[in-house]
Amino acid sequence: MWQTAIATLVRNQRANRRAYPWTFTLGHIIDGAYLVLISFFSYVYLIQGDVDSQFAVYTGSNDYLTYVIIGGLLNIFSISMMMNISRALITEWREGTLEALLLSPSNRSGYFVGNAIQQLYRSGLELLVVLSFGLLAGLRLPFPHLWSVIVGGLIYLLSCYAMALVLGSIMLFTRDTYIVQNTLFAVTALLCGFQFPRQYLPEMLQHAGEIFPLTHSLQLLRGALLTGDVIRLMDILPIVLLSTVYIAVGLWSNRLVERRLFERF
Repeated sequence: MWQTAIATLVRNQRANRRAYPWTFTLGHIIDGAYLVLISFFSYVYLIQGDVDSQFAVYTGSNDYLTYVIIGGLLNIFSISMMMNISRALITEWREGTLEALLLSPSNRSGYFVGNAIQQLYRSGLELLVVLSFGLLAGLRLPFPHLWSVIVGGLIYLLSCYAMALVLGSIMLFTRDTYIVQNTLFAVTALLCGFQFPRQYLPEMLQHAGEIFPLTHSLQLLRGALLTGDVIRLMDILPIVLLSTVYIAVGLWSNRLVERRLFERF
């Protein structure tokens, strides 16, 4: 598995460096910086720092700007991770290399893990750059519980990876990336609570958001960063179980679509 993961990581890194070394990364950085600036100007000039009293009840903090910037940064990070992992197989199909990949004895889990590690490296660099804009705009983090932040970050990565596998199978089945991925990202932006507490949503939509492992992993990680909450084992267990279901469904559906892909086309 790890041999396949390392080989996939090296191949993707070389291809990205030669084909588009800066444009792709720069695009995500601009999106993140734009989101930070919009949050800042909306808070200062639009609502003029006047935050609803229920906001502190729902989030445990009155710092709206930090709340929104953290959510925006994690949203950009999750989109970058999920988009590139999910598009791996359909990119192989478009480039004419999918059949060779399917005939090779490479481990499929290793292939997806290699794509995830390579994208984690890129997304991490983008996140650090955008984080500097957030600090200039007023992002203020308390002294968080370090272990909780690490655990929360790992759980968040697991959630992104799990959802990307299912998204990738849908992309491969429909032979479409733009509509499928942007539909999912719009739904998660609304239901997962990146820009506002989910309690403001109707109860039906709150329940709908719970089908995504990203929802609760976002809450845990932002709680650890914003208010220093300590993450316990019982907090992460439902997320791990739900992510495991997503991973199992994603691997199974990818293999099912692969078998029928060349019969149809």
